[in-house]
Amino acid sequence: MFVALCIWIALALSWRLAMPADARGRRWNIVHMLLPGVVIAAWALAPADLEPSLASFVIGGGAMILFGALGWAIGEGRRNHSIMDIVYPMISFGTAAAIVASAVSQPTPRIGVLMGLMLLWMLRLARHATGTNLKIEQDPYASLRRRFGARWPLWSFFSVYMLQGTILWTWCLPFAFAGQTAARTMQPLDWAGVALWAVGFAFQAIGDHQMNAFKADPANRGGIMDRGLWAYTRHPNYFGEALMWWGYFFFALVHPWGWLAAIGPAYVTWFMGWGSATPGNERHMRKSRGQAFDDYARRVPMFFPRLRPRR
Repeated sequence: MFVALCIWIALALSWRLAMPADARGRRWNIVHMLLPGVVIAAWALAPADLEPSLASFVIGGGAMILFGALGWAIGEGRRNHSIMDIVYPMISFGTAAAIVASAVSQPTPRIGVLMGLMLLWMLRLARHATGTNLKIEQDPYASLRRRFGARWPLWSFFSVYMLQGTILWTWCLPFAFAGQTAARTMQPLDWAGVALWAVGFAFQAIGDHQMNAFKADPANRGGIMDRGLWAYTRHPNYFGEALMWWGYFFFALVHPWGWLAAIGPAYVTWFMGWGSATPGNERHMRKSRGQAFDDYARRVPMFFPRLRPRR
């Protein structure tokens, strides 16, 4: 615990000192630089049956720092920090794997299923992001590099990799409870989680495929994708992402304290629907598509799908 506390203090102080005075989202950064301290305090005060799960979660935080630092080193070497869109599912998987490895003495079938779902999600998402983010630095990263100049190499470590890494670490909370159970075989709640995850995966994978096909047709340039799953929700991929993390949460419910893990998928849902992903995308669409997007928004719900599309 003392080692974890020292690492967090050093990271938080460095993060704060590196933060430019004109950085946007300063409060957002401060909240997340303080979050590990809250977790460590909860670990110190936790009852005996909760303490092992929080200890595993803190270990996952250490793994996140290492994976994030590796991603930053690669991005800095390539002068392309938009690779974060590729490595973020890898950081998530590595963090979850470290949490589970610290909690499980030997592999079990149910843990194999849980990590298999996570691996499938990671591989699909990393492959999806590779096409547009591997060779050339995309916005907003390219714009931030121009804005911060010589300060960007250091500030990118914290504002891109540590900030997003801390968010992803929080999302991985269910794995800390899923691994700290005596159950070896799949439980009814685990199967419910698999079913929910499968629905979410279908929304994300099919939605991304439909959007890619739409963009590939020159006749659709400047248009609005409002067919397929995009006729039921304006963001089927983000909705699917949230569902998958709720699927992981069901594995945590085998633990007596597993209900606490709802913090993870609740954060994912807020982040995807209202905190960052959807609002950022919709600002861009309203700016670039104008009235056409406003008409689409009146017909189709923002996040949670409507059972029947409205034309």
